Amino acid sequence: MKKIPDGAEAANILVGELDCLKYQITALVRLTEARSFGDLTEVPLPTRFIFLLLGPPGCQNKNVEMGRAMSTMMVDEVL
Repeated sequence: MKKIPDGAEAANILVGELDCLKYQITALVRLTEARSFGDLTEVPLPTRFIFLLLGPPGCQNKNVEMGRAMSTMMVDEVL
């Protein structure tokens, strides 16, 4: 927590598979006010963005890579 700046907020990236799906479903939610969701994050930070990607069985690797790409875009480096 020492290295996390004051006022920092989290973006949660959730990826999974569902047997009933034939295509991928994606949702990006931006909350008006950041909220804490219990143990959803590894550190006690309020969540501002939630990205959810669900796909059919057999495309887990592709979904994980898309989740990684989204998390990379959500990073804001402070220089």
